[in-house]
Amino acid sequence: IAVLLTYFFSPTVSQLTGYRRLHAWGKNRFGELGIEHVPAQANRAKPDQCEPQFVPTLGHEQLDTVQENLQRIISGHDHVVAITEEGSLYVWGRNDRGQLGLGVTGSPDTTTRFKPTLLEITNANGQKEEVIDAAVGLEHTMVVVSGGRVFTWGSNQYGQLGIDVQSEDTPFTSVPTAIDIGGESIMNVSAAAGHSVALTFTGAVYTWGANQEGQLGLGGCVNPQGRGLDPCLDYVRRPTKILQTIEGSFLPQMKLIAAGGHVAGGKERFLEGGHTVTVSKLNEVWGWGDNFHGQVGKKQTYFRVADNTELFTPNTFDNVTGKYYNREVLPVRVGPLVVTLSQPPPPPPPPLLPLPPRTPMAPAAGSPSITAPSIAPTTSALTDTVEVEMPEIIAVSAGSHHSLALLKTGEMFAWGDNFFGQLGLGYQSMLREPDEFHKTQTWRQPEMIDMPQRITHFDYVVIEKQMEVVGNATVERSYTVQITGKIQGSKDSEGIEAAFTQIDAGNFQSIALARDGSLYTWGTNSLGQQGTCDCGACASSYDAAGSCLPISAPPAPPAPTLEEMRRLSVSNPFAPPAPPYVHKQTWDQRCECNCPGEGTCKFTPAFGDLDAINQGTCVGYGDKTKCECTPPYLQMTGAIYNMDQPMTFSFGAKTNFSFVTIAAGGAMFAVSQSKCPTDGTGRDCSGKGQCVLPEEQDAIPSCLCPFGTAGIFCEHSCPVGTKEDVDAIRADHNINKFRNSRYREDTDGKIDGEVCAGHGVCDRKGACVCQDNWFGERCQYMCPWNNDKQHCSGNGTCVYIPTVQEFPYCVCDRYNTLVKDPVMAAANAKTCEEKGLAVWPNGWCSYYDAMQGFDACYTQGLCGVCEDAASSRSILLVLFVSLFSL
Repeated sequence: IAVLLTYFFSPTVSQLTGYRRLHAWGKNRFGELGIEHVPAQANRAKPDQCEPQFVPTLGHEQLDTVQENLQRIISGHDHVVAITEEGSLYVWGRNDRGQLGLGVTGSPDTTTRFKPTLLEITNANGQKEEVIDAAVGLEHTMVVVSGGRVFTWGSNQYGQLGIDVQSEDTPFTSVPTAIDIGGESIMNVSAAAGHSVALTFTGAVYTWGANQEGQLGLGGCVNPQGRGLDPCLDYVRRPTKILQTIEGSFLPQMKLIAAGGHVAGGKERFLEGGHTVTVSKLNEVWGWGDNFHGQVGKKQTYFRVADNTELFTPNTFDNVTGKYYNREVLPVRVGPLVVTLSQPPPPPPPPLLPLPPRTPMAPAAGSPSITAPSIAPTTSALTDTVEVEMPEIIAVSAGSHHSLALLKTGEMFAWGDNFFGQLGLGYQSMLREPDEFHKTQTWRQPEMIDMPQRITHFDYVVIEKQMEVVGNATVERSYTVQITGKIQGSKDSEGIEAAFTQIDAGNFQSIALARDGSLYTWGTNSLGQQGTCDCGACASSYDAAGSCLPISAPPAPPAPTLEEMRRLSVSNPFAPPAPPYVHKQTWDQRCECNCPGEGTCKFTPAFGDLDAINQGTCVGYGDKTKCECTPPYLQMTGAIYNMDQPMTFSFGAKTNFSFVTIAAGGAMFAVSQSKCPTDGTGRDCSGKGQCVLPEEQDAIPSCLCPFGTAGIFCEHSCPVGTKEDVDAIRADHNINKFRNSRYREDTDGKIDGEVCAGHGVCDRKGACVCQDNWFGERCQYMCPWNNDKQHCSGNGTCVYIPTVQEFPYCVCDRYNTLVKDPVMAAANAKTCEEKGLAVWPNGWCSYYDAMQGFDACYTQGLCGVCEDAASSRSILLVLFVSLFSL
């Protein structure tokens, strides 16, 4: 019952360098996955899909035929749109309010589409427009075309189309309609359940549509925050420019926009929430609208619900409506998004050793003559905090009640509703509605995330060394350095540790893409939004048995060498001998193989004769469901319902696919890209063929398929001739009449073991295209021929109709001299004479098989090889024999 409703134009979508496929999973109530309908039930969608499915209509197999390639997907609650690199637009899913835009003037279209359907946007002159951006709301759609014009269609219930007419007059339209947005050129658009947002090339923001929570950011309220049904919360039909912030200053120039919101109810759906988040060109985050769950990102004040209780709420009670509310009707600052690095305390200073007797060259008293290398602790608490300069923000996205932001350096921030773990912070909020607010979930973490929090799941530390001068000695020191925004152990194509490049917020789930082409998902899995039907692939980045490192400890530094130990002993002859260096790595029950998150993994330690077990809803697939966090190896079982921190995309981990763009809504999508065409597991040329570089400079590689295979990625097996085919052909001749007509493979062509029996070629779909006079699925049937090996003796046409006869047969040339047209009758008579064909009493002349007789050929089609022509004498003989027999 939730709805997303946002998308941003990502500046990081990869340019086309290979073949792309579309993978879809999650909600499919209205066919929004694009995987067609239930067979033989044209109006029924297939069920929700927890395992990713191919969308063949937008794969390279189909788009390659029209010289296009998929670029982006924008996923809404019930319908979806896709944009190709060439600017074409495809739409599918629910269409009861014309949200697919497939109607024409005077003929509305409200039929649901279960697979992607091409929609051409045309201008007033009928010329096709190139689509460069799109946004999908609950029941409406917007696109930006080249040149900055905007077209909208679908529901106009709240004025979200921006066509400036009453919703009663135009409740919806299925015809794309151009709208005016302040006379400005638009760069990007975003849409939520009931409101729309547009960003101009100059950085201005326009909003229109529903405004019950102040999500348009236009202010003008009489009462604070629009309390008591203030008219400032009425919906707005015309795109209106936001001028002022809550601080009284002009709204700064923006570069990113995102609109979010929720819808509740069944057939009578109603809006719940609605918020907008933007990023300025100075990398400041601004937000407005519903902040009930903290999704705007403004710090809230918590009020005690009642005296002498520990129940709190961040929201205000409205005596007029009888509901709690928390809204910002003008843009407010959010953040800032600052990366704080938690560093271990510095290592202890080197020990002061007793000094040797003073000499003129000795250091001053109190200075050590030599120090041992410092060894960073492996289990120290992370205490010190270092702030670094705020980096560039490259993406922002909004879901039903939560928001996400991504920095150029790869760090992700999240805030708002966390009931399903959709913020990825490693825990879930206890309450869905914060009317009665517990201070904390575990008395350690905040229940409501009302300010941007960085997702620290991928943080790790490394040991860096540097040489330092201490006294009169140079020693090597080891320091721990915290790494953020990157995935440890994952490299991009340039060998650099992969950072995150894209994010998207769905209804109650989130998805992120890294530069190495890997995906991560978190949040709800109630409809399969995590892309796994079982335990997922939480541990896929780790070996199955025994490599889970304690997440709270940095890597252990190397032990001192024997030479260093010897030098220490020499420096202090009175010091006790150094203890042996022992490093013991202990298993941490919070290691990655125990999938984190409330309700997602239950660990039962060993007790008596019972082994330790991991049960619940967590990690692993196939052989990778084992993990040695506590001996013996443990098997993960169950199915994920909610995942509260980023989890490796199971399908991506099990296959060789590398992804280039993502989309989250009710349905989830990822576009994979490969250098060569791939099969269903991401193997180039199905692991059979060879990826061949093209001769043309701008072309991309293709598959050279081995013998017996065909297809764009060698996915088809071509039919091959058999020995039985040879025997059948050799037997299918009138050897008594044509002794030299037997088929011989040495002279007439090899059949056994040859693709298409050696008499055809295999097309891209694995079907045989046969040579003339050869038929059958593998070209195994030959048209009859004579001693000279002329098919139908050159006097007829070969016909193959399996329902009539198993083998091909000849239809002999014949001519009718008794047709009504005298000119044609004369021409046919002349042809009969020229070919030496006698005219029979019924007016026909024809080639035939004399052993079968003319009548058998004429009436039954038994014409042999059309080798015989009846002379006048033979006709008289036949008539005489016929009369005599009477």
